Amino acid sequence: MPESIWSSTLAEFRDRLASVESVPAGVSTAAVSAAFALGLVIKVLAIASGRRDFKGDRSLVAALIDDVRAHSRILEECADQDIAAFRQRSRAAIEVPLRAAQAAASGMSLCKRAEGMIHAAVAPDAAAAGEILSGAVKAILCSLEFNLRQLKEDDPYRLEVAARLQLLSATKKAG
Repeated sequence: MPESIWSSTLAEFRDRLASVESVPAGVSTAAVSAAFALGLVIKVLAIASGRRDFKGDRSLVAALIDDVRAHSRILEECADQDIAAFRQRSRAAIEVPLRAAQAAASGMSLCKRAEGMIHAAVAPDAAAAGEILSGAVKAILCSLEFNLRQLKEDDPYRLEVAARLQLLSATKKAG
C-alpha cells in the first residue's frame, strides 16, 4: 500500500486531490473531513467538561470522547483503504465507502448526544462539526450510489448494498 495520506501535509493532500491522479478523490476527502470534524467534537467536549461550571457527568463525557475517537480511527483507515480499494477495483470499492459513511453517520449521532453537554462558548464549533459530518455522509453516499450503478441490476450484492444504503440514508435524514 502506498504511503498513508495521514503522513502528508494538508497542502500535499490538497495537491494530490488537484492532480490528474485518480485517487485520492471524493471518498478519501470526505473521510478526512469527517475525521477532522470528529476532532472538533473531541475538542468541544474536552473544553466543556473541563470548565468549573460543568454540571454534567464527566465519566459520560470521557466515554463519549472514546466513542468519537473510535469512529475517527475508522474514518482515518477508510481514507487510506479507499485508495487501495479503488485501484484494485474490488468489492472493497463499495465496502470501504460504506464503512466510512456509517462511521460519519455515527459521528453525527454522537454530536447529537453531546449537544446538552456543550458550553455555549464552543457550541458553534459543535454545530460546524455536525454540518461537516452531514456533508461527508452525503458526499460518500454519492460515490457509493455511482459505484453501485457499475454492477448489474440483478446482482445480489448490488441489491444487498442498496438496501444498506437506504437504511443509512434514512438514518442520516432522521439524525
